[in-house]
Amino acid sequence: MLLNEQETRALEDRVSLELRFRPSAQGRSHSLLWWKRPFRLPKPWAVYALDGVSQEQIEKTPEAVKACLLSATEPGRRLYAMDWYHCAFLYDPRKEEEQKRVKLEDGDGKYRAPFPFYYPDGDYYFFLDEDFCFGYLGHPWRKEIWVFGEALLPEIARVAPGLGWKKLR
Repeated sequence: MLLNEQETRALEDRVSLELRFRPSAQGRSHSLLWWKRPFRLPKPWAVYALDGVSQEQIEKTPEAVKACLLSATEPGRRLYAMDWYHCAFLYDPRKEEEQKRVKLEDGDGKYRAPFPFYYPDGDYYFFLDEDFCFGYLGHPWRKEIWVFGEALLPEIARVAPGLGWKKLR
């Protein structure tokens, strides 16, 4: 389920084109253009700030978000999971075995492609319906989660307070 390099680049191009994503190393509080949106998402959408989230809440994030993605995904549908400019997967959220690191041979057999994490801890981590009907986008420098799509928004809204997320929009 790991996408090859060409498929990953095509997915990155699609994210750039359809969601108008522009990577940036600027945080919300450090940028003179903090108000400049890193995404142009289809309606409806929301943004959650991760300021002040505790380590305990970060540790709860994977299971909570996985449950939200699973609930939002219709049976038979798959999701993209991507670590921007690193690797991408196409997976079934109902199959736990598809949500793990993948060992790749790079000559010495040590390379592992990590399945993206659900809390943006230094990389952009994105989870998107295969047709981009909904998505969960982590922005590490702004310390934000951007969510779109009618199927996913209420699921995230339900778990966000317990994860310490504050809704910005």
